[in-house]
Amino acid sequence: MLNNENRYLFKFAWRSIQRNAGRSFFIGFSVSLAVMIAVWVVSVFDGLNYQIEKAVVNTNVGFYQVQEPTYARSTDASKPLPYSGEVYETIHRLPIKSASPELVLDGNISTPEGAAGLVVLGIEPELHKKFLPIHRKMIQGEFLTSKDLNSVVIGQELANIFKYHVGDQIVLNYQDTNGELRSEILIIKGIYHYNSKAFEKRYVYTNQQTWQTLFLNQYHDQILYNRISIMTDGLKSEPMFRDYIKKTGMELKTWKQLNPEMAVVLDFHDGMIKFFFIIIGLTITMTIMTPVRMLWQERYKELRMMSILGVSANKFWKIGIFEVFQMIILSSFASSLFLIILIGIQSHTGIDFRSLNDGVAIERAGIKLPGIIYPILSADQIVITFTFVIFVLSVSYLWSIYRTLTRLEAEL
Repeated sequence: MLNNENRYLFKFAWRSIQRNAGRSFFIGFSVSLAVMIAVWVVSVFDGLNYQIEKAVVNTNVGFYQVQEPTYARSTDASKPLPYSGEVYETIHRLPIKSASPELVLDGNISTPEGAAGLVVLGIEPELHKKFLPIHRKMIQGEFLTSKDLNSVVIGQELANIFKYHVGDQIVLNYQDTNGELRSEILIIKGIYHYNSKAFEKRYVYTNQQTWQTLFLNQYHDQILYNRISIMTDGLKSEPMFRDYIKKTGMELKTWKQLNPEMAVVLDFHDGMIKFFFIIIGLTITMTIMTPVRMLWQERYKELRMMSILGVSANKFWKIGIFEVFQMIILSSFASSLFLIILIGIQSHTGIDFRSLNDGVAIERAGIKLPGIIYPILSADQIVITFTFVIFVLSVSYLWSIYRTLTRLEAEL
């Protein structure tokens, strides 16, 4: 609580702000604008990075993949491992949302309409439904069940290119585990529309029984895997994952290792944010320090008269500190209000950048880049930005007070 003297000095500081309304408004506005711009830019980049990361992990990659050693070294699918209870327990001890054991077969199809390379994924449908929502993205037919034989689900882009429909046959050309070239007829059970055109053209799904019969020439009556794709809340738990997986003899890879091109894009965005903070930091410093110094220079005559009347330097310091506190409160309120309105609206409506490319979606490394960006506001952004701006504002006031009082003492 403030005593009577401090309460009076606090009110005096408030009246000083009011008497210099123009310059005080400029300082407060500069602080509010700096905070708003810095937080807004970072929230836009964070939103963009989140959407890119989400697009990557939703291309059958996941945030992590646990791969059997042979497949991890050479993508050779000939030595799959059983998805046993021990493996299941190891995976589910970790903070995961879902895990999908998958078998991976590279093949191709050739028709009068053209040819295309495919990745045929052997999945356990019930487990994969928890991993990716493809079963909810069916535009024709149905998703797989574990009892389907010689059935596949293909993407809309592949169906459009080769004029496929549900019930049609496709001839898959591939090399089996013995190195023999084979061609097998598979029936299209469903067509999905999900992620991007490159994804829809490349990935074909079948169940474990069909995949094992195709590639291994027999069904082993158990779930096998070349890789286990894992969905989590992000990569923050990577050290924990590595410690657990290292004990099993399997290999752990993150989505950044599996798609390094998009990882570089995110690293570039992070670098841009840091560079922006340096520029905005220098701008904030110059924008705040100059008007604060001029403000206290203009008060010199007033302070000189008060000093002659017996007001001590200690009270001048208190007035300055109280004024800093009040300016911080006012600026924080204004910038918080702007941020709540601006980012609150844009986080729901998004920022539409599609017009920059005439509405055409851009794809990089098979990933469809977002045309509408939804900013993400985090507590870390606000705390770091406010702390820096408050530091600059406080140092500016304290330095200006010190210079003014030093001049005053020299003349008196």
